Amino acid sequence: MIQASPNRFPDSEEWRGSIDRNRDLALILALGGILVAILVPLPGAIMDALLGVNIAVSVLILLTVVYLRGPLEFAAFPSMLLIATLYRLALNIATTRLVLSRANEEGTFAAGKVVHFFGEFVSGSNAVVGFIIFSVLVVIQFLVVTKGASRIAEVAARFSLDRMPGAQMAIDADLTAGNISASEARLAREDLALKADFYGAMDGASKFVRGDAIAAVLITTINIFGGILLGVFSYGLNFKEAVKVFTTLTIGDGIATQLPALFISVAAALMVTRASSRGQVGHALVGQVFANPRALFITAMILILLSAIGLSPMALGGLAVVLLTLAFFKAGNPKGSGKLESLATAKKLESLPALENSDSAAMATISADSEIFRYPLALELGAGLHSLIQPENGPKVGVAIETLRQKFRKRLGIDLPAVKVSINPQLNRREYQISLRQIIAARGVIEGPMNFLCEGGSRSLSGVVGQNGIHPVTGENGKWVDEDEAIMRRGLGSRCHGGQELVLLHLESVAMSHAPELLTRSEVQILLDHLHEGAKPLVQELIPTVFSLAEFQRVLQGLLAERVSLRDLEKVLEALGEVAIEWPEASRRPVEAVVEKVRIRISRSICASLANSEGEIHCLSLAPEVEQKIYESRLQGIAGSAPEMAPEAHRAIIDSVRSSLGDLESSGVQGVILCSPDLRISIKKLLEKEVPTAAVLSYNEIAHGFTVKSGGIASVDLC
Repeated sequence: MIQASPNRFPDSEEWRGSIDRNRDLALILALGGILVAILVPLPGAIMDALLGVNIAVSVLILLTVVYLRGPLEFAAFPSMLLIATLYRLALNIATTRLVLSRANEEGTFAAGKVVHFFGEFVSGSNAVVGFIIFSVLVVIQFLVVTKGASRIAEVAARFSLDRMPGAQMAIDADLTAGNISASEARLAREDLALKADFYGAMDGASKFVRGDAIAAVLITTINIFGGILLGVFSYGLNFKEAVKVFTTLTIGDGIATQLPALFISVAAALMVTRASSRGQVGHALVGQVFANPRALFITAMILILLSAIGLSPMALGGLAVVLLTLAFFKAGNPKGSGKLESLATAKKLESLPALENSDSAAMATISADSEIFRYPLALELGAGLHSLIQPENGPKVGVAIETLRQKFRKRLGIDLPAVKVSINPQLNRREYQISLRQIIAARGVIEGPMNFLCEGGSRSLSGVVGQNGIHPVTGENGKWVDEDEAIMRRGLGSRCHGGQELVLLHLESVAMSHAPELLTRSEVQILLDHLHEGAKPLVQELIPTVFSLAEFQRVLQGLLAERVSLRDLEKVLEALGEVAIEWPEASRRPVEAVVEKVRIRISRSICASLANSEGEIHCLSLAPEVEQKIYESRLQGIAGSAPEMAPEAHRAIIDSVRSSLGDLESSGVQGVILCSPDLRISIKKLLEKEVPTAAVLSYNEIAHGFTVKSGGIASVDLC
């Protein structure tokens, strides 16, 4: 009986896995090949193959740069530039050896067929023409492309280093304000460091390109004059024959190596000049150059005028007709057409509805009003996310934001202000950003409008096919999957969010984190005006006679900063009345102390927002030594001041609290930190930068009717 051999041919997956595991061998082989080309004489056939690889790699690098969305997608470019330069220099050495040693025997085929082809094709029957063309090519590369790219790389590296401190401070400020999570801040810092390293490396790598161009001129000079001398005095050639052979070989060698060098120089120039733009270079160029119909029309008129005076009427007239057609098309369709994903498409959705507080706000209608100051919140989407505005399945963005507004009012008791939704062509296609009063508060990326992000640990998602992603609000790891996979994962208990849902969750998170900023003086007055008639005497008694409107606003903002609802505003006013009796002098009423007094008097509302359906509050306590450390670290012992302690102790406490709260959340309950009254503000200030959503309650704020359930003790070894 014949049995199958246990040895089998590896399938494609095994080949792919083997290649992925041995990628580093490619660099070793490349460096080894460079060394061999320098030291070992190579036959013409192998030289042809190496020159072909040089051309292919240079074209591949150029096209890769063209299709990049951001410079960091090709962060290895400076290293690639160095290797490519060394490779070209090795080829120059190898071809020079062949040119000078074999020209007497093989003539113009001494360095292979590639060098022969370029030499004959460019020179033809006149070596002077070939030399001039080669010189022009070198001048273009050295004086134009390389010199400009080198200067831009130098300036970009300098500016990148100069703005690093400010960018780091901005990241810290966003983290402190709760705009971004700790994981997002870490990624932002890493991205900032990578950009600085990249531009610094590009500054140095551009010098390699410039040096390569200088070396090409010197090598050409050596090949021509050295070859002529060898041909005449060593090989017995007459002067005319020596000039023809060695000039043709030198020009062929120069073109074969400098043409790829020009491609890579252009790639380097594109890389450093596109750093300020987003998206692919081709999309940006076509979209921006041909976006203005007036410019197209004027250009066409100039071409018609030139053709009328006899300057190639056929060519210029034909081009003018093309430009006029394009101009009329643009003028007739100023907002773009079809499904073009370019700047013209983005113009189509340039101004979308600002969803205001009215019953009709749910209906998305295009607004021509561009006064951004009317809309404190702005949601800007990349061109690739325009389907989130009016998806085929699910609610329109207007309906979804109106639902979010109702949820926001129910949770905090204030209105979510107008939200302006628009397409921003400057963003990457699948990127979005949320701005508060024209200042960017958060950014995010959606893998695809019809894709879903499934949350879960690496173990629970290990078998899921999809692209890795991070939840923009929670910072949890997840995977982007299609709709069918999302339905299946939901059936297994995983949380999966669609693109529109993720954006709105992020918008809600930003609005909740910046609720104090959204509560303006006018909004406070509106809240007071909308109180029922029975509460009017209380308002007249307190505001502005006892508390100024500004002081009242600061108290409300202090409550909102910890996500305390203002729905029962009358109770807040009554609490302020009691505080006024205790502290009749306004100068002796610090806002933080007033907020603490108010919190105790509205403790039922606070506890209700933190308790489960059975009235249970799962509390996390701090170990006595931790509370003692915080107590001793308060600035000059002032109650409510931010603790100042060693970074190691600070980090240890943060990590312990975050881990303990995470354990409670993973079990399905909301964790609350319970502490003594005189430490509550200090603990909140200690945690607000890195755990901004952590709720901190004092013992005095546990209202009657609620039960405290121990959720553990956060302990730290502070020795």
